[in-house]
Amino acid sequence: MKFAYVDESGDKSQSDVFVMAGLLIDAYRLRKYTSKFDGMIKGFLARHPSAPRELKTKAFINGSGGWSSVDADDRKVFLKEMCELAVECGKVFVISISFEKFDAEVNTVGASYPFKKSYWVSSAMFLAGFIQKKVQGESNNKGLTVLIFDDNQQGMPKLSDGLYISSEWYDPLYQTQKRVRGSLQWQRINPQNRFDHIINTAFAIKSEHSSLVQVADAVSYVYRRQLELMDEAEAWAGEQDYFDGLVAILNIKREKLGRVPSGDCIDFYNAVKHGRWDL
Repeated sequence: MKFAYVDESGDKSQSDVFVMAGLLIDAYRLRKYTSKFDGMIKGFLARHPSAPRELKTKAFINGSGGWSSVDADDRKVFLKEMCELAVECGKVFVISISFEKFDAEVNTVGASYPFKKSYWVSSAMFLAGFIQKKVQGESNNKGLTVLIFDDNQQGMPKLSDGLYISSEWYDPLYQTQKRVRGSLQWQRINPQNRFDHIINTAFAIKSEHSSLVQVADAVSYVYRRQLELMDEAEAWAGEQDYFDGLVAILNIKREKLGRVPSGDCIDFYNAVKHGRWDL
């Protein structure tokens, strides 16, 4: 069994970049790495008693919301250590979309998509299908995955509905191939097997109660900020180099969608993804 801790970063008022990231970890490793991250975060906060008690990565790395009391170099080193431990403990699943492209697509078609017009639900369902694709080959329920999100999300009920209803629209995300008469062919998915490696509801937890949700927040912000800097005409080279380095660490364990069949689902995500993002 596996657990995927998921969080997101990005707001239309701040930039055109939205990122949702999940850290997938095997159940047998969960206790060990939860303890490691708990100790890491508690130790850092103990060294800085005047800092906020919850680690929200954007505020943390930018020195806002009380984090200015912590030396900038200390904050940068700590975020790098979080990324290094993240790739040690699990696999990274990420999607980045452009708000502008997403709105243009859904407003053209209307609310006919399974996720209606929600970029959050759309991204979460993509990650669910993406994870399903990578774990469905594991036997004896070893690929069965629980999705866990920060509880500060109004889209959770719609996400649970999406997982339970399991629309065929998402099939191309995780269809498999089989050799038939010498050639590989995409196999139709039995309706009973849709999202069958994802627990058919989504779970939520307060981020301050879960160090791994805070790690997912850090991962999503790192990818988001790198993309934002690449889009900025006058980005500071030092900041760009720093986030490029963090992304290079995370990419060691970042999964790619890989080969998929054609379909409306794949066309949609290719249409709305950030211009610098590779699914």
